[in-house]
Amino acid sequence: MAWCPKCKNEYRKGITVCAECGCELVEEDVSKKKVPIVGGDEQHMTSLKKFLEYNDLKNVAMVFDQAQQVYVLLVEEQDKERAVKIAKVFMEEQMKEEMKRRALENVGVEMPAQENSQKEEDNSERVAVPAGAYMNSAQKAEDNRSSAWTLLLIGGLGIIVMILGIMGVLPFSVGNPYMFYGVMSAVFILFIVMGFVSMKNAKFFAKNAESEDNLKKTLLDWCRENLKAEQIDSKIQYADEIGEEELYLRRYEIIKYMINHQFMNLDQGLLERLVDDEVYDMVFPPEEV
Repeated sequence: MAWCPKCKNEYRKGITVCAECGCELVEEDVSKKKVPIVGGDEQHMTSLKKFLEYNDLKNVAMVFDQAQQVYVLLVEEQDKERAVKIAKVFMEEQMKEEMKRRALENVGVEMPAQENSQKEEDNSERVAVPAGAYMNSAQKAEDNRSSAWTLLLIGGLGIIVMILGIMGVLPFSVGNPYMFYGVMSAVFILFIVMGFVSMKNAKFFAKNAESEDNLKKTLLDWCRENLKAEQIDSKIQYADEIGEEELYLRRYEIIKYMINHQFMNLDQGLLERLVDDEVYDMVFPPEEV
């Protein structure tokens, strides 16, 4: 006897599609033999099901959960770990596309329709650690200031040595003194010019650091008032059945998405560093050992 995984209607043998909701019929209750990995709306779950199957995951089933009113993907128990990794990659890409679409909509640009072609994805585990490469304006100001003093010191000392050499106080044994003193003086003058440029950049980044600090304060205040652990976890299907690392990644992406939705055109490096360093622990305080 065939039955519909959404409305649970039964049909006689030979019928393959539910007349009421259009779902593909199944011959047995697959939910009793498989484990759930993720849930969501029909469109996203259908796309994810095709993506899993494209990545050689067989016997992927999609059923409708009447209690939570969502579609749920089920896989064989031995395929659960690999399916979760592939689903994570798919969901991260979908979230990036959604954020990009929203950003373009805000400036009146319509995203081109996506083709229905599938891309082969690397199934190796991806760890979210992009924040480490970000350098804030205060750090840039300090680096430029340090470089400026170094360049000015080397350039200044070099010019003094060249002057003493030309005057004969520090005689150098060189083949062509005009070329030697000319080239070396030009190099040290270049050092001095680069030093002044770095000093100017340091002042520029120092000024930006003030604006950056104000933006961080605004972001943290908003996060403190609007991001709640229960609210975020409610968006994660079967949160109690996934590992700590997977749970962290999903929470991390949801937090980023919510902030990006509220504050458009944020520097993603700044946002990732802020979420990684402060926001995540603010919303999900680490357990005391």
